[in-house]
Amino acid sequence: MSTKPEILIQPGARRKLPELVNTHPVVVLIYHQAPDSLVDELRTLLGSNLLDVIRCSDGLPTLALADELRQKFWAVHTRRDLPIILAIGGGSTLDLAKSVRLNLPAHVSVTSILDRKIDIGEFETCSMILMPTTAGTGSEVSSTATIWDIENKTKHSLFGPAIVADWAVIDPELAMTAPWSVTRDSGIDALSHALESIWNRNRVPKAFAYAMSAAQQIVKVLPQIKLDPENISLRVDMANAALWAGQAMAITETALVHALSYDDTTGLGLSHGQACGRWLPTVYQLASKSSEEMEIFLRAAMQPIISDVHELDAWVNDLGCLTVSLNDHSIETERRIACALHTKRGRNFIELSPLHELQKI
Repeated sequence: MSTKPEILIQPGARRKLPELVNTHPVVVLIYHQAPDSLVDELRTLLGSNLLDVIRCSDGLPTLALADELRQKFWAVHTRRDLPIILAIGGGSTLDLAKSVRLNLPAHVSVTSILDRKIDIGEFETCSMILMPTTAGTGSEVSSTATIWDIENKTKHSLFGPAIVADWAVIDPELAMTAPWSVTRDSGIDALSHALESIWNRNRVPKAFAYAMSAAQQIVKVLPQIKLDPENISLRVDMANAALWAGQAMAITETALVHALSYDDTTGLGLSHGQACGRWLPTVYQLASKSSEEMEIFLRAAMQPIISDVHELDAWVNDLGCLTVSLNDHSIETERRIACALHTKRGRNFIELSPLHELQKI
Protein backbone atom coordinates (compact mmCIF):
# COMPACT_ATOMS: atom_id res chain seq x y z
CA MET A 1 0.00 0.00 0.00
CA SER A 2 1.33 3.43 -0.92
CA THR A 3 1.81 6.07 1.76
CA LYS A 4 0.53 8.63 -0.69
CA PRO A 5 -2.92 8.28 -2.28
CA GLU A 6 -3.37 8.05 -6.01
CA ILE A 7 -5.30 11.21 -6.89
CA LEU A 8 -8.06 11.49 -9.48
CA ILE A 9 -9.62 14.95 -9.77
CA GLN A 10 -12.10 15.96 -12.46
CA PRO A 11 -15.81 16.63 -12.89
CA GLY A 12 -17.60 13.27 -12.99
CA ALA A 13 -14.65 11.45 -11.40
CA ARG A 14 -17.10 9.21 -9.51
CA ARG A 15 -17.92 7.50 -12.81
CA LYS A 16 -14.38 6.07 -12.77
CA LEU A 17 -15.19 3.97 -9.70
CA PRO A 18 -15.87 0.74 -11.64
CA GLU A 19 -12.34 0.92 -13.08
CA LEU A 20 -10.81 1.49 -9.65
CA VAL A 21 -12.62 -1.28 -7.80
CA ASN A 22 -12.43 -3.75 -10.68
CA THR A 23 -13.98 -6.98 -9.36
CA HIS A 24 -13.51 -6.20 -5.64
CA PRO A 25 -16.49 -5.99 -3.30
CA VAL A 26 -17.25 -2.52 -1.94
CA VAL A 27 -18.81 -1.17 1.26
CA VAL A 28 -19.88 2.47 1.04
CA LEU A 29 -19.83 4.85 4.01
CA ILE A 30 -21.77 7.94 3.00
CA TYR A 31 -22.80 11.15 4.73
CA HIS A 32 -26.21 11.04 6.35
CA GLN A 33 -27.89 13.65 4.15
CA ALA A 34 -26.69 12.18 0.84
CA PRO A 35 -29.50 12.33 -1.73
CA ASP A 36 -31.10 9.06 -2.73
CA SER A 37 -30.18 9.87 -6.34
CA LEU A 38 -26.48 9.63 -5.44
CA VAL A 39 -26.98 6.30 -3.68
CA ASP A 40 -28.93 5.01 -6.69
CA GLU A 41 -26.12 6.12 -9.00
CA LEU A 42 -23.58 4.25 -6.86
CA ARG A 43 -25.71 1.11 -7.06
CA THR A 44 -25.76 1.42 -10.84
CA LEU A 45 -22.02 2.15 -11.11
CA LEU A 46 -20.88 -0.63 -8.76
CA GLY A 47 -23.54 -3.23 -9.54
CA SER A 48 -23.01 -6.57 -7.87
CA ASN A 49 -19.71 -5.34 -6.36
CA LEU A 50 -21.66 -3.20 -3.89
CA LEU A 51 -22.20 -5.09 -0.65
CA ASP A 52 -23.66 -2.39 1.57
CA VAL A 53 -24.33 1.35 1.91
CA ILE A 54 -23.97 2.73 5.44
CA ARG A 55 -25.21 6.23 6.17
CA CYS A 56 -23.05 7.86 8.84
CA SER A 57 -24.62 9.95 11.58
CA ASP A 58 -24.50 13.73 11.37
CA GLY A 59 -22.05 15.61 13.53
CA LEU A 60 -18.50 15.11 14.69
CA PRO A 61 -16.75 11.73 14.33
CA THR A 62 -16.82 10.44 17.89
CA LEU A 63 -15.02 7.62 19.68
CA ALA A 64 -18.30 5.78 20.21
CA LEU A 65 -19.31 6.00 16.56
CA ALA A 66 -15.85 5.02 15.32
CA ASP A 67 -15.87 1.90 17.50
CA GLU A 68 -19.44 0.99 16.57
CA LEU A 69 -18.85 1.18 12.81
CA ARG A 70 -15.45 -0.54 12.96
CA GLN A 71 -16.70 -3.47 15.04
CA LYS A 72 -19.72 -4.01 12.77
CA PHE A 73 -17.53 -3.93 9.67
CA TRP A 74 -14.93 -6.43 10.91
CA ALA A 75 -17.53 -8.76 12.45
CA VAL A 76 -18.87 -9.42 8.95
CA HIS A 77 -15.79 -9.39 6.74
CA THR A 78 -12.79 -11.72 6.83
CA ARG A 79 -9.36 -11.69 5.26
CA ARG A 80 -10.60 -13.82 2.35
CA ASP A 81 -13.27 -11.38 1.19
CA LEU A 82 -12.13 -7.97 2.44
CA PRO A 83 -14.03 -5.27 0.59
CA ILE A 84 -12.81 -1.84 -0.39
CA ILE A 85 -14.19 0.91 1.82
CA LEU A 86 -15.54 3.79 -0.27
CA ALA A 87 -16.20 6.84 1.90
CA ILE A 88 -18.20 9.73 0.44
CA GLY A 89 -18.84 12.92 2.38
CA GLY A 90 -17.18 15.72 4.29
CA GLY A 91 -14.23 15.42 6.59
CA SER A 92 -16.22 13.75 9.37
CA THR A 93 -17.28 10.85 7.13
CA LEU A 94 -13.80 10.45 5.65
CA ASP A 95 -12.20 10.46 9.10
CA LEU A 96 -14.62 7.79 10.30
CA ALA A 97 -13.65 5.62 7.33
CA LYS A 98 -10.00 5.88 8.33
CA SER A 99 -10.83 4.40 11.72
CA VAL A 100 -13.10 1.70 10.28
CA ARG A 101 -10.35 0.33 8.03
CA LEU A 102 -8.26 -0.75 11.05
CA ASN A 103 -8.92 -4.27 12.33
CA LEU A 104 -8.06 -3.98 16.01
CA PRO A 105 -7.98 -7.01 18.33
CA ALA A 106 -11.33 -8.08 19.74
CA HIS A 107 -12.76 -5.84 22.48
CA VAL A 108 -10.04 -3.19 21.88
CA SER A 109 -11.28 0.36 21.51
CA VAL A 110 -9.91 2.90 19.08
CA THR A 111 -9.05 4.89 22.21
CA SER A 112 -5.97 2.69 22.68
CA ILE A 113 -4.34 3.85 19.45
CA LEU A 114 -5.09 7.58 19.52
CA ASP A 115 -2.43 10.27 19.28
CA ARG A 116 0.40 8.01 18.20
CA LYS A 117 1.83 6.96 14.84
CA ILE A 118 0.21 3.89 13.26
CA ASP A 119 2.49 2.14 10.78
CA ILE A 120 1.53 0.01 7.80
CA GLY A 121 1.32 -3.63 8.86
CA GLU A 122 0.66 -2.90 12.53
CA PHE A 123 -2.99 -3.89 12.03
CA GLU A 124 -4.88 -5.64 9.28
CA THR A 125 -6.46 -3.08 6.97
CA CYS A 126 -8.60 -3.00 3.86
CA SER A 127 -8.18 -0.80 0.81
CA MET A 128 -9.86 2.60 0.95
CA ILE A 129 -11.15 5.19 -1.50
CA LEU A 130 -11.97 8.64 -0.13
CA MET A 131 -14.32 10.85 -2.14
CA PRO A 132 -14.97 14.28 -0.61
CA THR A 133 -18.22 16.13 -1.18
CA THR A 134 -16.75 19.39 0.14
CA ALA A 135 -13.65 21.35 -0.89
CA GLY A 136 -11.63 21.98 2.21
CA THR A 137 -10.89 19.38 4.85
CA GLY A 138 -7.97 17.74 3.05
CA SER A 139 -8.79 14.44 4.76
CA GLU A 140 -8.69 12.59 1.44
CA VAL A 141 -4.92 13.20 1.11
CA SER A 142 -3.80 13.45 4.74
CA SER A 143 -2.38 10.87 7.12
CA THR A 144 -4.58 12.08 9.97
CA ALA A 145 -8.14 11.49 11.14
CA THR A 146 -9.76 13.60 13.85
CA ILE A 147 -11.80 11.70 16.45
CA TRP A 148 -13.68 13.52 19.20
CA ASP A 149 -14.27 12.52 22.81
CA ILE A 150 -17.52 14.40 23.32
CA GLU A 151 -17.92 13.42 26.98
CA ASN A 152 -14.58 14.98 27.90
CA LYS A 153 -14.73 17.68 25.20
CA THR A 154 -11.36 16.70 23.76
CA LYS A 155 -10.07 16.17 20.24
CA HIS A 156 -7.76 13.28 19.32
CA SER A 157 -6.00 12.04 16.20
CA LEU A 158 -5.44 8.80 14.40
CA PHE A 159 -2.35 9.32 12.30
CA GLY A 160 0.41 7.58 10.43
CA PRO A 161 1.01 5.76 7.13
CA ALA A 162 -1.71 3.18 7.88
CA ILE A 163 -4.33 5.97 7.84
CA VAL A 164 -3.59 7.22 4.31
CA ALA A 165 -6.13 6.35 1.61
CA ASP A 166 -5.22 4.29 -1.43
CA TRP A 167 -7.16 6.59 -3.75
CA ALA A 168 -8.47 10.14 -3.42
CA VAL A 169 -11.26 10.62 -5.96
CA ILE A 170 -12.24 14.29 -6.13
CA ASP A 171 -15.35 15.07 -8.12
CA PRO A 172 -16.26 18.80 -8.00
CA GLU A 173 -19.79 17.96 -9.14
CA LEU A 174 -20.48 16.45 -5.72
CA ALA A 175 -20.04 19.85 -4.05
CA MET A 176 -22.66 21.52 -6.23
CA THR A 177 -25.56 20.79 -3.87
CA ALA A 178 -23.76 21.68 -0.64
CA PRO A 179 -25.39 24.52 1.33
CA TRP A 180 -23.48 27.80 1.30
CA SER A 181 -22.57 27.40 4.99
CA VAL A 182 -20.86 24.07 4.24
CA THR A 183 -19.08 25.46 1.17
CA ARG A 184 -17.95 28.50 3.15
CA ASP A 185 -16.78 26.58 6.21
CA SER A 186 -14.84 24.00 4.21
CA GLY A 187 -13.29 26.76 2.10
CA ILE A 188 -12.15 28.67 5.19
CA ASP A 189 -10.72 25.42 6.54
CA ALA A 190 -8.76 25.02 3.30
CA LEU A 191 -7.45 28.58 3.54
CA SER A 192 -6.41 27.83 7.12
CA HIS A 193 -4.50 24.75 5.92
CA ALA A 194 -2.70 26.87 3.34
CA LEU A 195 -1.72 29.70 5.68
CA GLU A 196 -0.85 27.28 8.49
CA SER A 197 1.60 25.60 6.12
CA ILE A 198 3.30 28.96 5.52
CA TRP A 199 3.67 30.02 9.17
CA ASN A 200 4.91 26.56 10.14
CA ARG A 201 8.18 25.32 11.58
CA ASN A 202 7.91 22.26 9.31
CA ARG A 203 7.62 24.35 6.12
CA VAL A 204 9.49 22.98 3.12
CA PRO A 205 9.57 24.31 -0.48
CA LYS A 206 7.01 21.80 -1.78
CA ALA A 207 4.47 22.62 0.93
CA PHE A 208 5.16 26.33 0.52
CA ALA A 209 4.44 26.17 -3.22
CA TYR A 210 1.21 24.24 -2.67
CA ALA A 211 0.14 26.65 0.08
CA MET A 212 0.80 29.86 -1.86
CA SER A 213 -1.11 28.61 -4.91
CA ALA A 214 -3.99 27.43 -2.74
CA ALA A 215 -4.33 30.65 -0.74
CA GLN A 216 -4.30 32.87 -3.83
CA GLN A 217 -7.01 30.79 -5.49
CA ILE A 218 -9.26 30.35 -2.45
CA VAL A 219 -9.56 34.04 -1.61
CA LYS A 220 -10.49 34.77 -5.21
CA VAL A 221 -12.89 31.89 -5.87
CA LEU A 222 -14.81 31.36 -2.62
CA PRO A 223 -16.68 34.72 -2.71
CA GLN A 224 -17.51 34.06 -6.36
CA ILE A 225 -19.08 30.71 -5.45
CA LYS A 226 -21.28 32.51 -2.93
CA LEU A 227 -22.73 34.51 -5.84
CA ASP A 228 -22.77 31.67 -8.38
CA PRO A 229 -22.93 28.34 -6.52
CA GLU A 230 -23.84 26.26 -9.58
CA ASN A 231 -20.83 27.36 -11.63
CA ILE A 232 -18.90 24.13 -12.23
CA SER A 233 -15.79 26.00 -13.35
CA LEU A 234 -15.61 27.76 -9.98
CA ARG A 235 -16.19 24.45 -8.20
CA VAL A 236 -13.30 22.89 -10.13
CA ASP A 237 -11.04 25.81 -9.18
CA MET A 238 -12.04 25.46 -5.54
CA ALA A 239 -11.50 21.69 -5.58
CA ASN A 240 -7.99 22.16 -6.95
CA ALA A 241 -7.17 24.85 -4.39
CA ALA A 242 -8.47 22.71 -1.53
CA LEU A 243 -6.41 19.77 -2.80
CA TRP A 244 -3.24 21.90 -2.88
CA ALA A 245 -3.97 23.15 0.63
CA GLY A 246 -4.56 19.59 1.81
CA GLN A 247 -1.30 18.41 0.26
CA ALA A 248 0.56 21.25 1.98
CA MET A 249 -1.09 20.46 5.31
CA ALA A 250 -0.29 16.75 4.90
CA ILE A 251 3.40 17.70 4.80
CA THR A 252 3.57 20.30 7.58
CA GLU A 253 0.54 19.48 9.74
CA THR A 254 -1.63 22.29 11.07
CA ALA A 255 -0.57 24.89 13.62
CA LEU A 256 -1.91 27.59 15.92
CA VAL A 257 -5.25 28.36 14.24
CA HIS A 258 -6.32 24.74 14.55
CA ALA A 259 -5.01 24.53 18.10
CA LEU A 260 -7.23 27.49 19.01
CA SER A 261 -10.23 26.22 17.07
CA TYR A 262 -10.86 22.99 18.96
CA ASP A 263 -12.16 24.61 22.15
CA ASP A 264 -14.56 26.73 20.10
CA THR A 265 -15.93 23.63 18.37
CA THR A 266 -16.68 21.89 21.65
CA GLY A 267 -17.39 24.94 23.81
CA LEU A 268 -19.26 27.25 21.43
CA GLY A 269 -20.68 24.62 19.11
CA LEU A 270 -19.07 26.22 16.06
CA SER A 271 -18.34 24.21 12.94
CA HIS A 272 -14.67 23.47 12.38
CA GLY A 273 -14.46 26.01 9.55
CA GLN A 274 -16.12 28.75 11.60
CA ALA A 275 -13.85 28.03 14.55
CA CYS A 276 -10.77 28.30 12.33
CA GLY A 277 -12.04 31.43 10.60
CA ARG A 278 -12.70 33.04 13.98
CA TRP A 279 -8.98 32.99 14.79
CA LEU A 280 -7.43 33.26 11.31
CA PRO A 281 -6.85 37.07 11.24
CA THR A 282 -5.53 37.14 14.81
CA VAL A 283 -2.95 34.45 14.08
CA TYR A 284 -2.09 36.05 10.72
CA GLN A 285 -1.33 39.26 12.61
CA LEU A 286 0.83 37.39 15.11
CA ALA A 287 2.70 35.52 12.36
CA SER A 288 3.35 38.63 10.26
CA LYS A 289 5.07 40.26 13.24
CA SER A 290 7.35 37.26 13.80
CA SER A 291 9.86 38.30 11.14
CA GLU A 292 10.27 40.56 8.12
CA GLU A 293 10.52 37.45 5.91
CA MET A 294 7.20 36.08 7.16
CA GLU A 295 5.54 39.44 6.66
CA ILE A 296 6.66 39.38 3.01
CA PHE A 297 5.44 35.80 2.53
CA LEU A 298 2.02 36.58 3.94
CA ARG A 299 1.67 39.80 2.01
CA ALA A 300 2.26 37.80 -1.19
CA ALA A 301 0.17 34.77 -0.21
CA MET A 302 -3.24 36.16 -1.16
CA GLN A 303 -2.43 38.93 -3.63
CA PRO A 304 -4.06 40.71 -5.35
CA ILE A 305 -7.28 40.10 -3.37
CA ILE A 306 -5.86 40.44 0.15
CA SER A 307 -2.70 42.30 1.11
CA ASP A 308 -2.91 42.77 4.88
CA VAL A 309 -4.58 41.49 8.02
CA HIS A 310 -7.41 44.02 7.92
CA GLU A 311 -8.41 42.91 4.42
CA LEU A 312 -8.27 39.27 5.55
CA ASP A 313 -10.47 40.12 8.53
CA ALA A 314 -13.00 41.84 6.27
CA TRP A 315 -12.92 38.91 3.80
CA VAL A 316 -13.73 36.35 6.51
CA ASN A 317 -16.49 38.48 8.02
CA ASP A 318 -18.01 39.25 4.62
CA LEU A 319 -18.45 35.51 4.11
CA GLY A 320 -20.57 35.40 7.26
CA CYS A 321 -17.96 34.11 9.71
CA LEU A 322 -17.36 36.31 12.78
CA THR A 323 -13.75 36.79 13.85
CA VAL A 324 -12.01 37.59 17.11
CA SER A 325 -11.42 41.34 17.10
CA LEU A 326 -7.93 42.35 16.06
CA ASN A 327 -8.05 44.84 18.95
CA ASP A 328 -8.85 42.12 21.49
CA HIS A 329 -5.84 42.09 23.82
CA SER A 330 -7.78 40.88 26.84
CA ILE A 331 -6.12 38.70 29.43
CA GLU A 332 -8.38 35.77 28.48
CA THR A 333 -7.54 35.98 24.76
CA GLU A 334 -3.82 36.32 25.43
CA ARG A 335 -4.03 33.37 27.84
CA ARG A 336 -5.78 31.19 25.25
CA ILE A 337 -3.16 31.95 22.63
CA ALA A 338 -0.30 31.32 25.04
CA CYS A 339 -1.80 27.98 26.11
CA ALA A 340 -2.46 26.95 22.50
CA LEU A 341 1.18 27.63 21.61
CA HIS A 342 2.16 24.79 23.95
CA THR A 343 -0.12 22.17 22.38
CA LYS A 344 1.00 19.68 19.73
CA ARG A 345 -0.44 21.77 16.88
CA GLY A 346 0.55 25.06 18.47
CA ARG A 347 4.19 24.02 18.62
CA ASN A 348 4.20 23.89 14.80
CA PHE A 349 3.68 27.67 14.70
CA ILE A 350 6.57 29.81 13.53
CA GLU A 351 8.99 30.86 16.26
CA LEU A 352 8.15 34.14 17.96
CA SER A 353 10.64 36.72 19.07
CA PRO A 354 12.09 35.80 22.49
CA LEU A 355 10.88 39.20 23.70
CA HIS A 356 7.30 38.73 22.51
CA GLU A 357 4.82 39.35 25.34
CA LEU A 358 3.08 35.98 24.79
CA GLN A 359 6.28 34.26 25.84
CA LYS A 360 5.83 35.79 29.31
CA ILE A 361 2.37 34.33 29.91
